[in-house]
Amino acid sequence: MESKPLPLIDPEDEIDNLNYDNLRIYGYILLISTYVLFIISINSFFELWKFIIQPLYGGEMYFQLYTIFKFIDDMIVRIWCIYIVCWWWAIISWCGLKLFRHSKGIQD
Repeated sequence: MESKPLPLIDPEDEIDNLNYDNLRIYGYILLISTYVLFIISINSFFELWKFIIQPLYGGEMYFQLYTIFKFIDDMIVRIWCIYIVCWWWAIISWCGLKLFRHSKGIQD
């Protein structure tokens, strides 16, 4: 019985299988969502919305907008703080594991 060696990995077809129309849509979605996230975050961190609704002071609309924007501020700041603390925890834990792994320990 004659055995043949296993074939090497065959290269993929040389045809470009990417759909560039979808890539353009994904790119625009990514850009728009990044822009919206940036605008909402900056407004929440510096409370710029207070200056926008200040001319409405005294009306019922002012208090409705104030409670809505205050709620958004609280949620955005909490989410960002949790996000940052999670990254710090992950990086510090990873560094600790790397240092522990590469340490020689006490050797006699």
